[in-house]
Amino acid sequence: MVEQKDKKQLYVLFVCSVFVLAVSIWAFKMEINTTASSPTGIEDHSSHRDKAGESGQKKDTETLDIDAFAENVLEKVSFDTTLEKMDDSVTQSMITTASDKTKVVLYMGEGTSADELLIMTVNDESRMDPEIENVQQHLTDMQQSFQDYLPKEAKKIDDAVILQSGKYIVACVCSDKDTAGSVIREQLKGKK
Repeated sequence: MVEQKDKKQLYVLFVCSVFVLAVSIWAFKMEINTTASSPTGIEDHSSHRDKAGESGQKKDTETLDIDAFAENVLEKVSFDTTLEKMDDSVTQSMITTASDKTKVVLYMGEGTSADELLIMTVNDESRMDPEIENVQQHLTDMQQSFQDYLPKEAKKIDDAVILQSGKYIVACVCSDKDTAGSVIREQLKGKK
């Protein structure tokens, strides 16, 4: 009886150790990703670091029309479900921001899909790194909630595209990460 209890404790200890190792590896990958910058002024904070479409940069610094940007991404990127714009109250309850001046727009699908488009406008540049961390934490929390019951959706979250240009941070969760990355990069070029 005691021997079986010891085996259970060892098993739990082993599982916890594997989890801690996985989180440590993930944190190391995130640290490497957040320190690298691309030549277009668009920083790639995605864990898969897709480099497609980074050549060329517009010289203008116009602001981003968030609604037109979202409409374009939703039209050109293949999502597994229809994404709907969330109310500000829903968005605020799901995503922590480092500043009250940071604006977040969130498009989500139904509960069985992790597909999501998140657009964050950071008006205080000193808050950019904490806001990128908040986006990454949001995705980590989502991934943990999907991991046990929909692992395919959790994989999509792991492959999320996270790009930053000027005062904008965009995160996109979908099956078609390459197209999403290209479309978002094109839309963000020259936007400050």
